[in-house]
Amino acid sequence: MMATVAVLQKMDGERIVEELNEILSKLDSTEGEVVLDFSAVKRLPPSGLQALEKFAAKSEERSAKIVLRGVNIDVYKVLKLARLSARFEFVN
Repeated sequence: MMATVAVLQKMDGERIVEELNEILSKLDSTEGEVVLDFSAVKRLPPSGLQALEKFAAKSEERSAKIVLRGVNIDVYKVLKLARLSARFEFVN
């Protein structure tokens, strides 16, 4: 039986791309759940959207579930329009 690991990362709205890339580098050894706290993210720039898309693809390859916590409505709308919302689980 493999151990399941949960990773919790509070996201900084100004450094979202850098933070996602850092987590991606650790994702190779993570199996289970990755929780990204988006409560401090007020908007999602195009570069952040691209980084999230890449992050979702890598996570799916490794069977890691991604949970986005505290996503505001504007960020959610961007994810929905980009057809990315189905790749994440959302919690408050």
